[in-house]
Amino acid sequence: MPEVRDFTARIIAEDAVLVLYRSVRQADGDLAERTTLRSSVWKLIDGRWKMAFHQGTIAPTAVLRSAPAIPGRNVLLRIATSGDIDARLALGNDLEIVQMFGMSKTAVKPMSREKATGWVQSIVSNPYAWVIEVNGKFAGEIRLDRVDRTDRRASMAIGIYDANILGKGYGSEAIRLLLQYAFADLDLHRISVRVLAYNKRAIRAYEKCGFMIEGREREAAFVDGSWHDDLIMGIVDREFLRQPSSTPH
Repeated sequence: MPEVRDFTARIIAEDAVLVLYRSVRQADGDLAERTTLRSSVWKLIDGRWKMAFHQGTIAPTAVLRSAPAIPGRNVLLRIATSGDIDARLALGNDLEIVQMFGMSKTAVKPMSREKATGWVQSIVSNPYAWVIEVNGKFAGEIRLDRVDRTDRRASMAIGIYDANILGKGYGSEAIRLLLQYAFADLDLHRISVRVLAYNKRAIRAYEKCGFMIEGREREAAFVDGSWHDDLIMGIVDREFLRQPSSTPH
């Protein structure tokens, strides 16, 4: 029987609870130990609690951890909490922002509590994902995906959902905080990122942090009736750590 660890339950609405835990299967013979990060939403329906959503993410035991808080001058990277559901719901889906992520404006649907809850769950279940807080207020997310500890590489993704703070350097500060952690603490060697060629603001932020354009995938995304190119950008540890501003204050 798998062992349940780190069980927590958070009230997210009068009739809904978010449950988080780790399911650990101990090593047995040829079977290696396996840990699965699990999350589910339970709703009170007709006087009975019923599971409305469930997901599980298998994670190597060697990399399981709680994402540490990473403070900067104006930006804080921290773990997600149930309070972020309302914050994400309040910011909704800004059409201009979503378009920069590669979604056609006509395909954008309003943010719902269910989607906001799923978003928080996805951050909680990723050991390399953080909420971005700007001057004490929820602003977005940043994460490392496909972390490869053998080749010491990963890809990065960032989303700022508050249109009022775009273009003020907060995204760049969040990126630098994450890169500092990735290179100095995780001992990664390379971080890559994909970005649509028309997302000039994001490209400038990446270049400001030391990323270089390494390639182009032509007509890789179909957005608002047209094909658009994807740019592949990357940075390696020595390029970042030699920057005077690489260590945030």
